[in-house]
Amino acid sequence: MKRVDPICVGDVLRQAIEDSQMANHFDELRAAEFWPVIVGPHIASMCLRPYINGGKMSIRVPDAALRQELNMSRSRIVQEFNRLAGREVVRSLKFYT
Repeated sequence: MKRVDPICVGDVLRQAIEDSQMANHFDELRAAEFWPVIVGPHIASMCLRPYINGGKMSIRVPDAALRQELNMSRSRIVQEFNRLAGREVVRSLKFYT
């Protein structure tokens, strides 16, 4: 039996995630966690948790007034998501009531 050097569990998990192409999905989940940081805790508490799939993020807001306000800041919000994520994770953003 050939002896192999020990491998850190974190390295094994990182390699398994890369091999299964789940890295993008994990980046999307992590980006959704930035919502309260970007808009603040008060606005985040009024909205449902963001849903993201394939770079398209959807966020349900309680009323049309807040939806319109967030729509006017959409490009800045997308830039902030991607800045915090460290790469382009969010390509488009949709607010709905």
